[in-house]
Amino acid sequence: MLTKIVISDYLLPLEKFGVIGSVHSVFEHSFNLKVGEALINVANYHEYLSCFGLFVPTEMFAALKPYVKQGDPVKIKNDRIVFYNQMQVKTLPLIDYTSVSLKVSATHLEKEPLQFLQQLLVAADLEEKIGIQKDVNFIAVKNQLLQPEQANWEAVTKFLIGRGQGLTPSGDDILVAYAFIARILGKPYATDLVAKLAKQKGRTTDISWAYIKSCETGYVNSLIYQLYQDLKKQRKENLAQDIQNIMSIGHTSGKDMCYGIYLGITAVLNT
Repeated sequence: MLTKIVISDYLLPLEKFGVIGSVHSVFEHSFNLKVGEALINVANYHEYLSCFGLFVPTEMFAALKPYVKQGDPVKIKNDRIVFYNQMQVKTLPLIDYTSVSLKVSATHLEKEPLQFLQQLLVAADLEEKIGIQKDVNFIAVKNQLLQPEQANWEAVTKFLIGRGQGLTPSGDDILVAYAFIARILGKPYATDLVAKLAKQKGRTTDISWAYIKSCETGYVNSLIYQLYQDLKKQRKENLAQDIQNIMSIGHTSGKDMCYGIYLGITAVLNT
């Protein structure tokens, strides 16, 4: 069990987004801080780290959580986060921590592990589990994702961003995961897709927008990063568990991400 604070290096230095913010949203095992237009996710998930997040060990998180209320002001310093609550001022010290990189980049991947991963994703029957209505418009956009060289990325992103269920809408999750595959396989259309994603501000939730902004620079959550590492190192025996782990995220978010991965791989293998 983790006993030390862990921070995604996407957030470092912490003051880069600003020093004054507020508590954006609070959940059972996590909360988000809004600083400028950025979010910082503070969580106690031992199996999962957001690309814009930091992990806080259980005892430390339990001591802090009762004093974290939506709308309360916070001050962000590189060595601490200060919470100003009506009850009292609480400080989360950030002196002793481990930083990790969740940034992916283009890498050479053999065709065979990609085909194996595609088979695992087909077996997961994802199209029946995603949180988006599969009408004729969705099918048309799906066909564009399967033929990326001819895709109209502005139309694709406008249709999918903000569409579907959840704090991170299903369409967003599909596109972020699809962009992950395009990026690690070094596909030229990845640049155009990410550029069009970055123009969709205001069309989705703050939490989803934070994922899109981190995707812009190649960052992913820790479970997708593990899949990336296992693909890169050809650890085929780990891929089924990687997919199960990703699918467990949220209500439909993980299934949506896996569907985006499936579409991204299928597009590559078809060409």
